[in-house]
Amino acid sequence: MILIEINAIRRSGHHAFINWLISNIHDHKYENNLCTHKFNTIIGNKNILWVNEGEMGTNRCIEYISEKTHIPIVIISYEAPTKDTLANPNYSVLTDQLKIEWGVTEHIQVPFVRDYYNNFSSLDKTYPMFDTLNHPLYDNYQHLYKEQLKRALNTFRGVIYDRWVSDEGYANEVCLKLIGKPNRFNPLEIGGTISSYGDKKLQMDSLLKRYKKTKWPKWVIDKIENYSELKHLIIKAGFDKSDIEIQEK
Repeated sequence: MILIEINAIRRSGHHAFINWLISNIHDHKYENNLCTHKFNTIIGNKNILWVNEGEMGTNRCIEYISEKTHIPIVIISYEAPTKDTLANPNYSVLTDQLKIEWGVTEHIQVPFVRDYYNNFSSLDKTYPMFDTLNHPLYDNYQHLYKEQLKRALNTFRGVIYDRWVSDEGYANEVCLKLIGKPNRFNPLEIGGTISSYGDKKLQMDSLLKRYKKTKWPKWVIDKIENYSELKHLIIKAGFDKSDIEIQEK
């Protein structure tokens, strides 16, 4: 079994990314979202099991995968702040014992991040956090994001959503390093979870400027500015912005 684990947070675009990855494995463009259930079997030249939100009900996930070890490729995606993922933002369900039991021959772990401001703009649209001062959900997602961004910038298999969706050469490099094949598909033509903004068709300019649809509370901006490690990583990744609309009250 080849085990691929994607560490992300919600509204990061990781579902579309996994759909794209599966499209390249199967040499078939999937225009619909493939993660309609928690456990999704996608039939193709190499059958694939996608376990969505693998951090939720870990024991059930392990039991299910243990019954499907005949499937050659298993993908597990993580996206929510839980006790396990907050303790280890780059969480993996795999243990030495499971590696033997499942017959894992290759383990690929991918920290996947989107531009901070675009990601949190979409996140707040779906799970309103900004209206409540120091909302704990915001702090939890920020912690997950910071650690995943650090790893994405410093590991070979880290992936930046904004570059993947906008840079053809980068998308090709990612495909080669993850599955050993050149990219065949435009990321914008691959299905994913419905946009939190209700866009029926994704446009590059809109995707990269989601943050402009949000009035950012001053307490959120202050938290970013005062969190030196996160601020440094945002600047290093090229995610810093000079045209954010700040809501003073």
